Amino acid sequence: MLLIASGVLDLGFALFHLAFWRLFGWPARLLPAGRLNAAIAQTLNAMLAFVFAAYGAGLIWQSWGTDAGSWLLPLAGAAFWALRLGLQIAWFDLRPLASRSITAVFALAAVLHGAAAIV
Repeated sequence: MLLIASGVLDLGFALFHLAFWRLFGWPARLLPAGRLNAAIAQTLNAMLAFVFAAYGAGLIWQSWGTDAGSWLLPLAGAAFWALRLGLQIAWFDLRPLASRSITAVFALAAVLHGAAAIV
């Protein structure tokens, strides 16, 4: 029961963080800090929401007494990096070489974790 309660609490925090766009008027209220800072704040918040959701789901899964198997963590990692890749493309300027390079690293991380999940 404690695992389920913990998991539900974590899922609630994920939903709370996803509500930041509406609660705080994002991205408009972030823009005075600059476009890059607005992108960074939104990216960090989205990634934190993902971590809460993945952790909460993992706790609830574990409460069912099933063996999550060796695929659960790599799959969560693949989803994490795929989300980060999507946010990079959506919110960051991809023209600088450094931005394109880190985007490629995020893509590699998603593929690597995905492959580990299916092997």
